[in-house]
Amino acid sequence: MGIFLLVSCFCFLSEEVDSFQEEYRFSGYTFQWRRGLYLPVGEPVTFLIFPGANLEGVLCGAGGDAVFNLCLELRGGGLNIIYEEPDDLPVLRFATGPKPIAYSVTVTALDMLYGATADSAYVFFAMRPVVEVIENSVPAEPDSAITGE
Repeated sequence: MGIFLLVSCFCFLSEEVDSFQEEYRFSGYTFQWRRGLYLPVGEPVTFLIFPGANLEGVLCGAGGDAVFNLCLELRGGGLNIIYEEPDDLPVLRFATGPKPIAYSVTVTALDMLYGATADSAYVFFAMRPVVEVIENSVPAEPDSAITGE
């Protein structure tokens, strides 16, 4: 019975993450990835992600029904970003550098509801290419027809 309940909760959470990713995809975040996890309370889970080079976007965590506080940490490429606010849906904004490298992600369920000791969670990222803004460093001379000279 417990396994059936966990699988059904995992499916509902998967559908919720699908809708989040679809919203990001609609906004132009075309490089996406996700991973489902089983998180015992207070025990960190660490893994590597490989988002690619010259991308910007978000790394998100989505806790199951019993997860009250999900801590998310991203390390690599000179970054060390930690989301420690009490939230079951943390979002970290980051950008990758010119070389593709591995980033370390640590997820910890710090607090749970209903006396739960573990629950499922998803971690996903949504990235898009970095848009370079090209500035004109040489101002154009005004046209004499416009200025009336």
